[in-house]
Amino acid sequence: MKPAVLLALCSIAFAVLWTSGMLWSSGTIDLANVIILSVCGAFAGVAWYYAMRWVFQLVHLVRPPDPPANPDPER
Repeated sequence: MKPAVLLALCSIAFAVLWTSGMLWSSGTIDLANVIILSVCGAFAGVAWYYAMRWVFQLVHLVRPPDPPANPDPER
């Protein structure tokens, strides 16, 4: 399994656990609360993904993304 796939799966798990924890700790479960916390959980998951990718590249656990290939090799 590629490190990026594992990192994406972990960020999804983090978002789900964070959203579930926030819903559980809020006490009231109504539609507005669920929608707001779901959006915040998705944002937290994306932020966690980018933060962990940056940290892993910083400590050289994964290599940086390859530059895009040149579609015109004659240049």
